Amino acid sequence: MNEWITRIFSLKTLRPGDPGVTLEWARPIPAWGWMLVLAGAVLLAWWGYRRLEGALRRRAILATLRGAALVLVVLMISGPRLVKTEETVEKDWVVVLADRSQSMEVKDVGGRSRDEQLKQAIEKTRAALEKLDPQRNVLWLGFDSRTFDLPADGVNLGNATGTRTLISAALEQTLRRVASKPLSGIVLVSDGRSADEPSRALVRQLQGRQVPVFGVALGSDAPPTRIAIRRVSSPSVAFVGDFVPVTVDLEALGTPEVLRDARIELVDESTGTVLDSRPIPPETAGNAQAGGRGSVTLLTRPGNAQELRWIVRPVLPEGAGPTANSASDHFSIGLRVVDRAVRVALFDGYPRWEYRYLKNLLLRERSIRSSALVLSSDRRYLQEGTDPLASIPRTREEWQPFDVIVMGDVRSELFSAEQLAQIKELVANKGAGLLWIAGPNSTPQTWRGTPLADLLPFTLDDDTSGSRAFAESVLVSPGPAAERLGVLRLGEGGSSIWPDILKDPGAGWTALRYAQLIDPRQLKPAAEVLAFASPASGPVGSEASRPLVLTMRFGAGRVIYVATDEIWRWRYGRGETLPERFWLPLIRLLARESLARSGQPAIIDATPERATVDQPVQISVRLLDQSLLSTRPESLTVHAKVDGNADLGEQTITLKPQENGRSVGETPAGLFTGSWTFAEAGDYTLRPVDSMLAGLSLSAKVEVRTRDDELREPAADHPLLADLAGATGGQMLKVEDIGKLAELLPNRQVRTAGETVAEPLWDKPLVWIVLILLLSLEWIGRRLIRLA
Repeated sequence: MNEWITRIFSLKTLRPGDPGVTLEWARPIPAWGWMLVLAGAVLLAWWGYRRLEGALRRRAILATLRGAALVLVVLMISGPRLVKTEETVEKDWVVVLADRSQSMEVKDVGGRSRDEQLKQAIEKTRAALEKLDPQRNVLWLGFDSRTFDLPADGVNLGNATGTRTLISAALEQTLRRVASKPLSGIVLVSDGRSADEPSRALVRQLQGRQVPVFGVALGSDAPPTRIAIRRVSSPSVAFVGDFVPVTVDLEALGTPEVLRDARIELVDESTGTVLDSRPIPPETAGNAQAGGRGSVTLLTRPGNAQELRWIVRPVLPEGAGPTANSASDHFSIGLRVVDRAVRVALFDGYPRWEYRYLKNLLLRERSIRSSALVLSSDRRYLQEGTDPLASIPRTREEWQPFDVIVMGDVRSELFSAEQLAQIKELVANKGAGLLWIAGPNSTPQTWRGTPLADLLPFTLDDDTSGSRAFAESVLVSPGPAAERLGVLRLGEGGSSIWPDILKDPGAGWTALRYAQLIDPRQLKPAAEVLAFASPASGPVGSEASRPLVLTMRFGAGRVIYVATDEIWRWRYGRGETLPERFWLPLIRLLARESLARSGQPAIIDATPERATVDQPVQISVRLLDQSLLSTRPESLTVHAKVDGNADLGEQTITLKPQENGRSVGETPAGLFTGSWTFAEAGDYTLRPVDSMLAGLSLSAKVEVRTRDDELREPAADHPLLADLAGATGGQMLKVEDIGKLAELLPNRQVRTAGETVAEPLWDKPLVWIVLILLLSLEWIGRRLIRLA
């Protein structure tokens, strides 16, 4: 029918029946007007033929022809035409926001991670959106602390590495990105954990634009269990055969019953061998619901000279339920094991029993090279040891070879002021260790007012300070710092267990008959207690306990003070075993800092090694080689770069020299320091770039984390998603219900009218032919009537 009409009207541009083609009038006449037109045409036709002669039937036909012609003329005047308006349809948009933060690694749903859940949800979302109107646009975005594009098909999402989640910021960035587009909805696939909650302004903006948010909740409603490693402290260098302590500061979150069976492991990175494993402290597990904190010290003993990489990792028990630990909670540390002898200089004022035993111990120990001098007041020396000294070293160069200086009960005036200053400088600048062994005659009281008084871990306030002693025998018990530093492990196999026999005064040999009485109020702020002394008549660890073995960092080195010279008495019970386990780890601990600097022309340090964003980090470079010191640079430049992230460029840090005098104990020569605040989280490597240091392979590591660390509170926050969906007219969907999106998303397509195309019908040949035909028929009829 439409094809027939097209042909008879000779239509060229528009055809009836085509989409969007309608019949319109250029000068439209209302229905009542057409009634008047018809009535007028009939009236005029009747009026024109009512007086003519002829048969009524013939006149009626002629009147009808005239009326039809009049109606056709009016019809042509009204301008009938075919019209088609071109219409533009703008497709609406659906935005899928997928969480790509580290909390996606939490395995709290049937042993599956939230990321596995998310990928399943994305797959189902993609399948559901494919069923929607093909005119709909889908924008795939990932987010953590920022938004970024995902592949157009929603696959190959990559690893979830974001250290922070900002849902509100992600929604605001999304709205800005599609500000000029019709938006039918946002599908938010997340666990809801966010450092920022959606603001009222954001919710009002979503409501004003009528954009519903459909939340797809990931993770379990039950809070997961997690052990977060906050800090790991360990030496960077050790001697072969050392017991190396690795102290782990941790925070436990979750169920105390589960965490009581959790452990911290030290693993060899290359072989996967577990070197040590310790349970987390009971008090830490007990306070886990409020975020229990504690520390664990792992211990291992490398046997060969080599470069080692170890991993510290938390291990939760099987069947622990929802857990939040992942590979990001593993902490990697390095250790350089050196096979060389520890060099020790031992000075004492007389050959007392402690000196004799310690001197023989150093002679027997193959890993130690010793030089022993007994100094008398008339400056006569008793020279002993593997490398005997002719006299007390007089220059810095002569002191340089020693890793540890042992100062027994010797008078300070036997050393010159310059020699004491050189010892202080050796400890402060070169990282040597100083071991004090107290005695009743000279140490510490004669050292008051000397340069080495600063290296005592307590103050000497009066003439009696350091000379007071317990009135009875004492028993020894270890302090918490001993566990952390890996010393005073007298149990079998070097374990941390303090032998029970040493707690029994009835054995006789376990009680030390002389120990100095040190007031805890006199301890310097940096001092730590390695062991306590308790009166043998009372319980071990009673209120009468006093510090017996103390340690303190001083500059680059460390000092230890042993307030007794009676350790040799333990030989009566266990032979050489207990004294060796007491002294050798202390000496090796003191030697490690010197070893770390041995042969190094310069050292770079960063403190703290694990910082938070916007926390100042102190960076220092210490020049140790005289050739470097002679250059006297005005400043040093250090570059900091994030490992594995090319988007963050290098940061330049300038270090300035510290003022130093030749009086030792002040800021050491060749020390350059500076403070830097990192604005972005990441693992940074610091390297000096000055030409004189560039070829030395110096580097330091700093781990920077956000204050609101993504995994610090790994529990999902589904109520946040539910509140957001409810406020915007959306819904919460389970992963298996994502197929309902086709029914829930509103159609927000925008149709825009464009150019109008019209093809008139009144001027078509057929219309004029019909008009002429009607008029011709009427004229012929009139002639026939008159001729009749």
